[in-house]
Amino acid sequence: MPEQALEPAETVEVKRRRLRFALRDARKVSGLTQHMVAKKLSWSPSKIVRIEQGTVPVTPTDVRAMLSLYGVTDQEHVEELATLAIESRVLKGFKEYSDVYSSPAMELFGSEAAATAIYKHEPTVIPGLLQTPDYARQLLLGLGNSEDDTARKLAARSERQAILDRDAHPELHFVIGEAAVSRVVGSEDIMIEQLALLRRRASEPDVNLYILPFAAGAHRGLGASFTILQFANAPDVLYLENAERATVSRDHPEDLDKYLELFVHLKEMSERFGDFDTMLDRIREARFAQA
Repeated sequence: MPEQALEPAETVEVKRRRLRFALRDARKVSGLTQHMVAKKLSWSPSKIVRIEQGTVPVTPTDVRAMLSLYGVTDQEHVEELATLAIESRVLKGFKEYSDVYSSPAMELFGSEAAATAIYKHEPTVIPGLLQTPDYARQLLLGLGNSEDDTARKLAARSERQAILDRDAHPELHFVIGEAAVSRVVGSEDIMIEQLALLRRRASEPDVNLYILPFAAGAHRGLGASFTILQFANAPDVLYLENAERATVSRDHPEDLDKYLELFVHLKEMSERFGDFDTMLDRIREARFAQA
């Protein structure tokens, strides 16, 4: 009998997302608007909005009241969502880093471990999951972080990277821009160590790395850093980063389809110039031959 693949464990961040999507979808099926629900439950409209956006915790009592109003009669499903509400309030996940990261960033970090696949385009820096400690530290300082904030962010980064050493971890599909593997961060020695780590990771099962070279010219992904997480039992989600490295999330299907199609386009462009090891060898020889 073939060995069954392990599925990543569901994280608290994914539990929160699953709960808010379930409550939102149940309301829509009932035909009630957010204002109608607020009036019937004697709540403020903003409370319903915040619950469905995941910006406030929701109690099991509130979950049961909402589902009763929506006409959900499957008690097993009601209790499942009430349990999610309890776990979402008790478990912290990456919330301990709220002093240095935004809510969408913390959701991204906490959701990575539960994803079945991660698709990422990173044109300018090495992706966080693949950074060495020295590279990460110099990058964070270079971006203007204080020593204290850098230490906090390095701790979060270390927790994120631990998922790659687990038996069950998501498939990685990363398109990395030539600028990311060419720019000296810290020193050339740090970059040589960083490139060696990329090569090791690229040789591991379920890790697929691609380098998009400058020679590819202008393309639709110029300057666009984005991440798509896919899950077995939760809706997929898209995260976008701006020039200041701030993260925002999108969960509309049309946005996800657009960026997944863009990822495939960028991956195919990368493959025209050679495989990952070949491209990495070329860049190391051109940029770091004397290190």
